[in-house]
Amino acid sequence: MKSPARRAILIGMDGASMELVYNMVDGGHMPHLGKLLDRGAHRPMIGVFPTLTPPGWTATSTGAWPGNHGVMDFNIRKLGGRLDETVWGINTDLSQAEYLWNTVERAGGTPLLVKWEMSWPPTVTSGIQVEGTGPGVSNHHQIAGYHLFVAGNWQRRSIEGQRDPETLDPSALQTVSDVDSISVSDAVGWSNLPPSSRPFKEVPLTIQPLVRGRGSMLRGKKGTPKPFYGLIYAGGESGYDRVRICRTRDAADPIAELAVGEWTDWWLDSFEIDDEGVEGYMRMKLVNLTPEADVFELFVPQIWPALGYTEPPEVAAELDEHVGNFLQNPGRDALGIIDDDTYFELLDFHHERLVDVAGYLTATRAEWTMLFIETHASDYTSHFFLGQADDLSGADKETQQRSLDGVIRTYASIDDMIGRIVQLAGEDTLVCLVSDHGGTPNQFRSILIEEALEEAGLLVYGEENGRRTVDWSRTSAAPVGLVHVFINLQGREPTGIVPVSDYEETQLAIIDALHAYTDPETGRHPFALAVTRADAEMVNLWGDTVGDVVYALRPEFDGAHGKQLPSVSFGIAGQHCTFVLAGPGVKEGIPLRGQVRAVDVAPTLCYLLGLPMPRNVEGGVVYEALTDPDWHLNS
Repeated sequence: MKSPARRAILIGMDGASMELVYNMVDGGHMPHLGKLLDRGAHRPMIGVFPTLTPPGWTATSTGAWPGNHGVMDFNIRKLGGRLDETVWGINTDLSQAEYLWNTVERAGGTPLLVKWEMSWPPTVTSGIQVEGTGPGVSNHHQIAGYHLFVAGNWQRRSIEGQRDPETLDPSALQTVSDVDSISVSDAVGWSNLPPSSRPFKEVPLTIQPLVRGRGSMLRGKKGTPKPFYGLIYAGGESGYDRVRICRTRDAADPIAELAVGEWTDWWLDSFEIDDEGVEGYMRMKLVNLTPEADVFELFVPQIWPALGYTEPPEVAAELDEHVGNFLQNPGRDALGIIDDDTYFELLDFHHERLVDVAGYLTATRAEWTMLFIETHASDYTSHFFLGQADDLSGADKETQQRSLDGVIRTYASIDDMIGRIVQLAGEDTLVCLVSDHGGTPNQFRSILIEEALEEAGLLVYGEENGRRTVDWSRTSAAPVGLVHVFINLQGREPTGIVPVSDYEETQLAIIDALHAYTDPETGRHPFALAVTRADAEMVNLWGDTVGDVVYALRPEFDGAHGKQLPSVSFGIAGQHCTFVLAGPGVKEGIPLRGQVRAVDVAPTLCYLLGLPMPRNVEGGVVYEALTDPDWHLNS
């Protein structure tokens, strides 16, 4: 029996709401996606709650809800531990449901995963996986995060407004230094100097392996600093205008020479981590150098290894030889620190390289069945640009325009990626475009549930070593992760004070406190939902790691996403996931009327490909999108 399709390409866009995607297409910023809409079926898709990466991508990749697969959050309740102890959610070992790529393998097919989110450690057995850990700094492989060497009166390029916390946006670090401060000094001890109309100056450019990576995901414990030297000189008569990058103070042996705005090529260099050598790719850009050398700014993006980030391991060497260096993070954690142009130059390279890798693998593995490929750029823009890109944010016109331009440039870059990926699809290939959640602009300050619980006397703070800490001896309830509140229950929690007999009464007290809470700045009630653990099944959450109370915020009181319900539309965006399906067996150019859910993606692809359903699947086939829903009976 021949299935409608033989292959499928699943394209992921983290944090891309269908509302915003439609706006970008209508504005002419995503012509390739517009063509895909014209030849396929599409609809705003209902995702998971919380509207967050780990539960979202795991649901899409398994066809199971969070209550089934178990990957609830970035920070998941650690059973048996104190309420402030959590388990890091970027880990395939946590999933209790079968992944779609393993279903493909079980049926004898070959999956190819290219930076598919939430897929590490690898579970592929006969397929190929390239990276796939987490967003931005949340990865296991980088040698070092970015370096931004600055001297003089340097200025950040931040956008005014609130910043989402790391519990929601772990793609950037907020508690480490975001620049490498250096000094411009007179050049001493150099040989073989070039002609210069001004006295030579120098800057130290020391690379620190392991810097700006998430602590729990670092590839080692100790990185050996690697020095480079920058010789600043004046090649013309208008002041300082060049920097020559060298390994030693011998100007006759440069790595590169840069004018303002120029990048070096990528080069492979050696580093030392935990007393062992590792090779990774570097490049540099001279962002700013004033004629008097009183401002200096040089950027080094993420240093990614040549090997060690694929499964099977030998695939990395093959890609290194035939494709070139990989780049997992285009500088999301440097947004607002570097200039926007530098970020988008890296983003375009990042997207190009993702497609280069996908193109090579599909061309050299003739037996491939399904390609999984994902970009996190749409989520990066949600956390940085989108917040102030809408009139409702109240941002000034200049900030709003810069923010909207950033959103547009992001989605245009994604669209170029989509256009190239679609070219990899033959007549027998489905193309499905999805996201794990959406993102919304900001209006009011983000509400911290701790304030509501403290106001009600349920969460009590004390002081320890000069720091404000939770007093567990007087605390009845505390938040865990994004949307969960746990009762400090006797016999269950190490610090438990609430008798089991008072459990239900305490649940109701928490719910009452959240519904009664008023934002002091606006006078509004910010909580859209507060339910008991039993009632949380209505948002597909159940099990021991679900809070005793689960809550949701109205979109105007949340950040980009996370605590909002998955059905929200707000301003130019929303929380509906993107869903577009095109190719053999799919109707052309129709907006679907019936509901589509994140758990429906995997079974729909399996149905059209004639594959078995993933074990633990809960979703259904989107029959409305199919030209022949009964193909298996009519063939």
